[in-house]
Amino acid sequence: MKIKELKFSKIMNGIIGEINAAKTKAESIYGAGNIKSSGDEIENLIREKISLFLPERYLVKQGHIVNSEGRVSKQFDIIIFDRLSTPKFFESQNKTVFYPIESVLAIGEIKKTLRKNDLIEFGKKIKHLKVDMKRKLNENSIFGGKLNSKSSFFDIVNMRTNKKYKNPLFSFLFAIDEEGFDDLLIDDDYKFMPNDVYILNYGFFIFGNIKEKRIITKIEDENPIMDTWIESKKPGISCLGMMFNQIINHLNSCQISPFSISNYMTTTEDFMISGSDIKIYKMKKQKSE
Repeated sequence: MKIKELKFSKIMNGIIGEINAAKTKAESIYGAGNIKSSGDEIENLIREKISLFLPERYLVKQGHIVNSEGRVSKQFDIIIFDRLSTPKFFESQNKTVFYPIESVLAIGEIKKTLRKNDLIEFGKKIKHLKVDMKRKLNENSIFGGKLNSKSSFFDIVNMRTNKKYKNPLFSFLFAIDEEGFDDLLIDDDYKFMPNDVYILNYGFFIFGNIKEKRIITKIEDENPIMDTWIESKKPGISCLGMMFNQIINHLNSCQISPFSISNYMTTTEDFMISGSDIKIYKMKKQKSE
């Protein structure tokens, strides 16, 4: 009796075939004049495939991010968040969601074809989220393996000692093909660029270095100057597998504190309660007859 096998490479090749077929179909739809639908089909497929490889507690959506001051981000093609610690503020009919900035652990951009300005444009959205919307990084109290008066039992149990923060933001761009790759523009200060760039039919670029013949990946929030990148010209399975692995490893190294709506309520007069709004009633026991 022949034992059945489930080969990971076969699964990955199936996904790659679906993505390339979706691009071909999207180009036909685009040629017919339906620009929005041509992009939606690919984006929905990529989000679906990423979701398949993540633990159940994480959701992958498109949409906007909002902070306690009411500032809203540009729309992101991919937002990954911990649904067990996150309320959903609003979801529109096209499944676009608005989520609190505290819960978001990863953002992504999807392109059919990567062009020279795409990293710069994505970088502007990353900068707006981190700087203008004041995304806060929560310190890991056991960073470096040194315990002190601020070290929490929660961090001792759940956090890795090589992480400065509990919630660094992972950003990545996924494209199917590239056009004019040699002319690709990046930020002059090497800041606010996506951590990783994956081009399915070319290979990938990741922020990191090589040490003792091992790839050591980095993340911008932990290492602010993005001055060393690793290029791999291995398309297909290698590219897609690296992307899934990077996202999973990042999520597994993060911790989100339980969400509190109080920050969103105390920053506007609409939710403030003054003394004139409050009365105290003293309860009296009824005398028995």
